[in-house]
Amino acid sequence: MGKLLLVLSLILPIWAIAQTADTYIQAGNSKDKIKNYNGAIQDYTRAIRIDSTNANAYYFRANARSNVQDFSGAVSDFTQTIRLKADYPDAYYYRANAYSNLKQYESAVQDYTTALRYKPNNADIYHYRANAKANLKDNVGAVADFTKAIELTPNNPDLFIYRGVAKSNMGDNAAAIIDYDKAIKWRPNSSELYYYRANAKAALKNYNGAILDFDKAITLDPNNAEAFYYRGNAKSNMGNNQGAIIDYKNAIRLNPKLSELYQYLANAKTNAADNKGAIVDYTKAISQNPKNGELYLRRGVAYYNTGDKVKALTDLNKAIELKPEAYPEAYRTRAGIRYDNKDYGGAIDDADFAIKSNDSDESAYATRGASKAAMKDTAGALADFNTSIQLNPRNSYSHYMRGNIKRDTRDFHGAIEDYTQAVTIRPDYMDAYLERGNMYARTRNFSAAAQDYQRVLNNSPRSEEAYLKLGDARALFRDYQGAIDTYNLGFKINPKNTAFLIRRGVSKSKLGDTQGAARDFNQVLRIDTGSAEAYQNRGNLKAGYGDYEGALADINKALSQKPNEEGYLFLGNAKAGLNDYLGAIDSYNKALDINTNSAKAYYLRGLSKANLPDSLGAMDDFKKAYENDPQDEDVFVYRGLAKFALQDSINAIQEYNTAIDMNPNNSDAYLYRGLAKYKLQDYRGAMMDYNNAIQMNAANKMAFLRRGELKEFQKDNRGAIDDYTSAIALDTRLRMAYFRRGMVRVQVSAEKNNGCLDFSKAGELGLREAYDAIKKYCN
Repeated sequence: MGKLLLVLSLILPIWAIAQTADTYIQAGNSKDKIKNYNGAIQDYTRAIRIDSTNANAYYFRANARSNVQDFSGAVSDFTQTIRLKADYPDAYYYRANAYSNLKQYESAVQDYTTALRYKPNNADIYHYRANAKANLKDNVGAVADFTKAIELTPNNPDLFIYRGVAKSNMGDNAAAIIDYDKAIKWRPNSSELYYYRANAKAALKNYNGAILDFDKAITLDPNNAEAFYYRGNAKSNMGNNQGAIIDYKNAIRLNPKLSELYQYLANAKTNAADNKGAIVDYTKAISQNPKNGELYLRRGVAYYNTGDKVKALTDLNKAIELKPEAYPEAYRTRAGIRYDNKDYGGAIDDADFAIKSNDSDESAYATRGASKAAMKDTAGALADFNTSIQLNPRNSYSHYMRGNIKRDTRDFHGAIEDYTQAVTIRPDYMDAYLERGNMYARTRNFSAAAQDYQRVLNNSPRSEEAYLKLGDARALFRDYQGAIDTYNLGFKINPKNTAFLIRRGVSKSKLGDTQGAARDFNQVLRIDTGSAEAYQNRGNLKAGYGDYEGALADINKALSQKPNEEGYLFLGNAKAGLNDYLGAIDSYNKALDINTNSAKAYYLRGLSKANLPDSLGAMDDFKKAYENDPQDEDVFVYRGLAKFALQDSINAIQEYNTAIDMNPNNSDAYLYRGLAKYKLQDYRGAMMDYNNAIQMNAANKMAFLRRGELKEFQKDNRGAIDDYTSAIALDTRLRMAYFRRGMVRVQVSAEKNNGCLDFSKAGELGLREAYDAIKKYCN
């Protein structure tokens, strides 16, 4: 913006001084005119030697020194001129120019101000003082001086240009554009003017207008690298990343050393999802500026987007090393990597720093919330997700994660609302559709659940993970046949994926197809002889039909390979089935060592303590279970079982009532309440509860068994036989159902043979008392 002034030489008349000094001054002026400035300096120096008090000699030598770029010498001579003649206005003016060329702008402003006292209507002095003020970042003062210069010379386009620049520098881009508009009327073919106006429009986010001006600037000067560069920025801000990339490449062709050019090119590639290309350009930028932490940050983010978390972490660490306090985004991104690596404590530490630096960082709150959720800090996680959503209501991830919190705390309708928000914001969010489907199923809106599950499958027809999750969701909500069908489809895609067989086996066991379940677990073990999950689930299957010794062998083998919470819970259940309650408690303790917040481990241990009986210890465990998961109705179901075991049937019923209030579709709660009523001889109430249990879950084999026992007690032999038969259909290894059906049949002469066969089957399945019955009724 500055403009170098060539100081005009003046021919003075001969004054009343020594003839020889005047002669040298005139000779110097003559050489000045032909731009022989060094020769002129020699003549002025000779004049000074003759007369060291000659102000004009110093003044002219100062001018000549300015013209040979010796600005320090010029300042010295102008200063001597002023000492000899304090009212020499041009000496102040030109010394100010010399100061400006030396970047000593404060001194320049002082001299321009002094010169204006002598020449208050000199537009050039206002002009150059404005330049000096602009260089001091005093843009307000600069604008005032340019305005005064314009009043004195209103037809000078340069003044409008420079005032426009000063206005832009002070953020008044709208006013700057008005000045550029006026200048363009005088200079319609000035590439520079269109370039300036384009930048002002871009600053006002008028990117379309900016691009039009950059287009004009480039048309007038196709070699203007900066015009390509900043037009690229404007296009990038409009989301036209491909157009920006083309402009940045043109700028590189014209001037590859433009500051930050490779960085902006890389940014545009990142925004265009070309992360690999971005990494190449960030690497070039880093080679030019290896101490720029932001470049490592951006390249780290690009590596993260390509899935290379190792290199991403290296770059983020480097960015933080270079400027530990400067890049909150580096901490936030590193928090995400640490979360993915299950380093939840480290993730929280990084997110804390990001939030401390910027308490409006919605993503940092989301990552911290996810880490807290993984560490079972439900309240802290929920608070973070709430804050994230408050900062950005369209953060789909935070809605999804908050939905998970609500799901886990049994706020199913609240979870549905959050999942719906997530898919509304991001229609391709398959995990959110899957979880919403789970919640619809949990609230018995099966048609809506089916639509969500089908959407997941339509989106990922060959995704093994989608089939596994969909099958798991259906199994979770007791749609075991639907789960099996889904696992079958997934298994067709990849017959080597043993997870389908294991999960299919579990679902088959829930439907009473113990043989089919065993076949699936055995098939897994043929494929992978060391599959801990297969041994564990086969052991649990054996416990379900009373083969507790076989169960213990399988479960222990699994735990020796892969200790886990669920395995110890299965082991405890098998021991409890053998009435080894102390052994069961030991297994539940090991489950709690792995997960100290396991409500299930606490209530299962509480039930075993009740069977010892250790009523105080049992109730303490149920209290801990409730504290860890107050929304889990099974806490109340099992506390009811414990009270029932402690011969407190009335209070057991109260616990079942609470469970049913929490979840009216809990089939087991009705079943166990029916047992308690039966014990209290409330047979009508028991029958109603057994009916409800079966209505809630038609695959509840124990509900059929208990209803059959009640019908048998009421002498409804036909009804009892039908219920026992239904129980057997659900689980062909349910030995007690065979035994009870046999007891009914042997009372009817026409059914006696079938009854004896039922006793035989029950004995075959391991029920010793069946053989006593055979001796009594069949021989």
